[in-house]
Amino acid sequence: MFSPAENCFRTRALASPDHILVATDLTDTDYLLPHAIAQAKDCGAHLTLVHVIVPPDVLPVNSGATAYVSETKRDRDARMMLIGLKRQIERYGLFCDVVRRHGLAADIVREELERTGATRLIVGTHGRGRLGQMALGSVANELLTSVRVPVFAVGPNARFGGQSRPHRILHPVSFTGDYIESVRLAFDLAQTYRSELILLHVLNSDVREGINPERTFAWAEKALRSLLPDTDDPMPPIHTRVKAGDLVKEILNGAMEEKADWIVVGMDGTVPLFHFRDNAAYKVTAAALCPVLAFRHAQPRKEATHEEADRFAGVIG
Repeated sequence: MFSPAENCFRTRALASPDHILVATDLTDTDYLLPHAIAQAKDCGAHLTLVHVIVPPDVLPVNSGATAYVSETKRDRDARMMLIGLKRQIERYGLFCDVVRRHGLAADIVREELERTGATRLIVGTHGRGRLGQMALGSVANELLTSVRVPVFAVGPNARFGGQSRPHRILHPVSFTGDYIESVRLAFDLAQTYRSELILLHVLNSDVREGINPERTFAWAEKALRSLLPDTDDPMPPIHTRVKAGDLVKEILNGAMEEKADWIVVGMDGTVPLFHFRDNAAYKVTAAALCPVLAFRHAQPRKEATHEEADRFAGVIG
């Protein structure tokens, strides 16, 4: 368990990591490296590139890898590519090391996070091709729900969208679980990158047909405003938005409307994003036009009741 002061220190360290791990299948470096280099430069971070050579018998059929490509050749090809990537990164004045290992991708990535002490993971999804041996569609999904550091995931629709250095960040606020920690991380990220921040709360779609929808919208708007810093002119600027509808769709629509460069989402321990029973964070990642940074809280907390949220927002005494 972390104290409030320890949680504050933790989120600040996560917002500006000193070591970033990049999991690559070596077919995704054209869109992963610009993000990795930009983030490392902004944070002064050390980069570690890790490539996992998966045994042929566990490769997905559509990965493009073939059994007749010997493991020795795959290892040699990976080594040469990683050396070239390391030199490319070091030309920016950054520190970089490379790792290539044989095994199961998610297991190796978790082990390397532990070994290096990296506090951010950058990963692509749906990596394919002859060297696309990490099958990162499923691997990224597993990592989102199993690692304790923020996962910066570049989905299939975000490979050539969004900025390496974000100008606008969208953060959905759930008002459940340890959402304050997620908001704090979003604030710290906005400060680190000097980005505008948009706080979005999505109400259930049936709110409009409720007894008093105006009161519910007013509650949500006041609750969001209560999270803002106590200043008339926050820098960078922070905006609040309230919508009603399907959670994932409204996050995606909000990101497009706001022209967000990143989406930052929070997850409570083993509980999926917000109140979903499936992995909504991965759904957002898979469909978003910009990268998604997903963050698991230090420990799960109980979901707030509507009355508790009202009291927090000052709507009721």
